[in-house]
Amino acid sequence: MTKDEFLQREELRYEYRMSWFRIAIGAAIVVLFIVEFVLGNTSKPSFFIQIAVTAGLLIYSAGCMLICKKGKGAILLSYVITLLDVSVVTGILWSYAISELTSPLVLNAMFGAYFIAIIFTGLHHRSLLPVFCGACAAIEYSILHYYFLMPAGALFLDMGHLLHVVLLMLAAVLSGIISLNNLKAIQKTILSEMRYQNLIERLPDMLFTLNDKGRFIWANKAAENILGVKAAALANRELREFLTNPDELRLRGELFRHTIRIKDASNELKFVDAIIRRVREEKNPPIWEGSLTDVTDREIALFQREEMASRLYQYQKMESLSTLASGMAHDFNNVLQTISDLVENVQRDTREQETKGKMDLLLESLADAKFMTSELLALGRRNPLDYKSINLRNFFTTIIPQFQQQLGSRYTIAVNLSDERMVIQGDSDYLKRIFQNFIGNARDAMQHGGTMTIECFPVRKEGQAPAIAIRFSDEGAGISPEIMDKIFDPFFTTKKPGKGTGLGLALVQRIVSLHNGTVSVEKTGKQGTTFRIEIPESEMETEELDTKHIMQNRVSTTVLLLDDDNKIREILRIFMKGLGYTSIEASNADEAAEALSKHVQDCEVVIMDWRLGADDPHQVIQRLRAIKTNIVIFVVSGYSPKRKSIEQMKIEKWFTKPYEKNVLDIEIQKAVYKLRRPK
Repeated sequence: MTKDEFLQREELRYEYRMSWFRIAIGAAIVVLFIVEFVLGNTSKPSFFIQIAVTAGLLIYSAGCMLICKKGKGAILLSYVITLLDVSVVTGILWSYAISELTSPLVLNAMFGAYFIAIIFTGLHHRSLLPVFCGACAAIEYSILHYYFLMPAGALFLDMGHLLHVVLLMLAAVLSGIISLNNLKAIQKTILSEMRYQNLIERLPDMLFTLNDKGRFIWANKAAENILGVKAAALANRELREFLTNPDELRLRGELFRHTIRIKDASNELKFVDAIIRRVREEKNPPIWEGSLTDVTDREIALFQREEMASRLYQYQKMESLSTLASGMAHDFNNVLQTISDLVENVQRDTREQETKGKMDLLLESLADAKFMTSELLALGRRNPLDYKSINLRNFFTTIIPQFQQQLGSRYTIAVNLSDERMVIQGDSDYLKRIFQNFIGNARDAMQHGGTMTIECFPVRKEGQAPAIAIRFSDEGAGISPEIMDKIFDPFFTTKKPGKGTGLGLALVQRIVSLHNGTVSVEKTGKQGTTFRIEIPESEMETEELDTKHIMQNRVSTTVLLLDDDNKIREILRIFMKGLGYTSIEASNADEAAEALSKHVQDCEVVIMDWRLGADDPHQVIQRLRAIKTNIVIFVVSGYSPKRKSIEQMKIEKWFTKPYEKNVLDIEIQKAVYKLRRPK
């Protein structure tokens, strides 16, 4: 609203109030005229003029009120009303003049009514309006004086008449000066108020006033941005309507300050800082004045910061775990490897069934120990996996029978595999651990038996990279909502002490992330839990060697065993001999180079530890390749595979201790087959 519009609005309000005042005066003088007429102090012509003039006053006052309500024509209305006010005074003077009530007391009293009209115009904001009123009063008074008040034979411009005219104009000028001063003061006030109002309306924060019931009385324009409702439409609505939790708003005491969640008119969730203060007014119920500041971006940033802090904390835990695992892995896995090899040797050589049974139990315990160690290594793993193309149909067809045999007859694994092509890049050993954990958790959740379901199918959506989805479902009791956010945390477990490490699902998440995939709980409840894994689909599919054909046509070769641990070499030599290989041994780089030089024609494979005392394994491999360029290198180590070293040194296969000797045998046969295959 501009300054002129504001002044016009205020002037119309003033005229509206003055119209009520005129009506009140009109009603009072009507009563006075009637009393005078009844008492016989007024003639009939004078009484009719007085009634007509007063009726006109009431009529145009009522008309003025109607015009003011429409809010238009303030300038013209002010001048018209001023002219009519002066005419009313003149009409009353005329009624007394024709009644020959022309005593100086009566005439002076009525003459004073002109001054009242002039004074009222001085209360307007227009400095020319009092001058106009004075001029109209002087003209009408002069006409009345000439025709009715001037004695016969007197001069028109007598001193009394001139004095009255001068007094009227002087009063008009003085009222104009007062009006002008009032206008300047009002303009300053209006300008200040408009600046304040504009500032309030431009603020991004929503300012408002509530009544004692918590309903809106007033709000600025920011209400539309924050609540999605125009300020005018908020009247008499409750602030609680917009809160997601209405109980958060408790207008008690003197001050309410809180960050609350609201939903605007479009149902969009927002966070706002609310500051609401009680304001007490005399003789009125207390009201509440407050502000709402949209802090959605801040709350999102805080949430993201907390999430990043949580991720950093998890990362630090993983780093600490990695350091611990790496420090323990080599020596511990060497111990496991030695025990495992000896147990297998005893089991193979003995003929006593009782001893074989005990060896089976030992091997199962060693497998559990191996699995726990591999979980620690996988959680802390930094290097990439041994990625190869994996046909998931073949993968599940291979591993499911193994798991089914371990579970027993109370549990069933149902498999639903798509007929479409499903190939990913991954490490099959680590993928197998995902389902070891899923199946182990499902078995614990279904203590009385049940069915586990594995589904695998491609996911191809427009605008997204193709992926392979894997669902694993059980029929357990589901996951409690209270722990849903913690199930992938390392060391978090709901199992009893000694029954679980809390690494299972953390390992699953870690392995899936190493495959550039995602894992989530798709649904959970009393009917069971469904996990969903998505891994990017691979366009490559390597041609696998026919393992069965190769193993049926085994070949013999000489193998160089390079390890600085005598026990490990001895156990490995025994197994190589049992598998039909000729072994030569070395404990360091110099011995290995010397041994290979002596058997350069026969030796095709090297099995070496990655940690060889002070010798650098890269330099060791380079020395051996300098002697025989096509020598096949297998690494057996307690450390996780080092992808960069595997690629640079062209290592055939990296085995993490403890490993299965039959797998090593298969890989040796494959490597020798490729080496001897005609180009």
